Amino acid sequence: MKVTNFKSWGFIFGFALSSVFAQTFRDVRPESVGLSSKRLERLTNQLDNYVSDEKLPGGVALVLRKGKSAYFYSFGYRDKESMDPMEKDDIFRIASQTKAIISVGIMILQEKGLLLIQDPVGKYIPEYNNTTVAEADGNGSYNIVKAKRKITIRDLLTHTAGVGWGFGLAQERWEKEEIMGWYFAHRDESIQTTVKRLAKLPMDAQPGEKFVYGLSIDILGALIEIVS
Repeated sequence: MKVTNFKSWGFIFGFALSSVFAQTFRDVRPESVGLSSKRLERLTNQLDNYVSDEKLPGGVALVLRKGKSAYFYSFGYRDKESMDPMEKDDIFRIASQTKAIISVGIMILQEKGLLLIQDPVGKYIPEYNNTTVAEADGNGSYNIVKAKRKITIRDLLTHTAGVGWGFGLAQERWEKEEIMGWYFAHRDESIQTTVKRLAKLPMDAQPGEKFVYGLSIDILGALIEIVS
């Protein structure tokens, strides 16, 4: 029998944070911190439905407010084949946390009045004031055209800036600049330098017109360095 251990390969439901296990939070009634028990019951029902509908094997959900735990619920299985139930203290492998951390950082800066998400990125990184887009020409090649408008912080947050991984129509240009894929940590140059070089490359789509998953959050990381 094949056993899939979800504990080892790392399914995690979005409410569970690694920092939770570094400190203890006191359990309180939701109403004591301005939340609704009835509304949280709807969350419980929905999570259980995800398991029964086989959309999720299991997970752990946690809602913290004002430094207190208002909702802490384990659901489903950490090993579905053996029906081993998920426990609240199970350990998960977490990936793609740059998006969560950087996006929160941007919203904190907005709350502090240091930026607005509708601001053009070029306000903080001038290289993004005049970006270009690679568009298919119908003959197996492409043309490089001027972006119809400036990329905004909101575009980057929602992955609608047209910024990909470098595997679009203008892939050879991205390859030449050695800006390919998702990994930046091996570079000798700073992220500021890489992000500014990236601005000169043709994007995969016009700003705001299409969902393109790529290096948008990396650009926001560089922006946070500048603004903060």
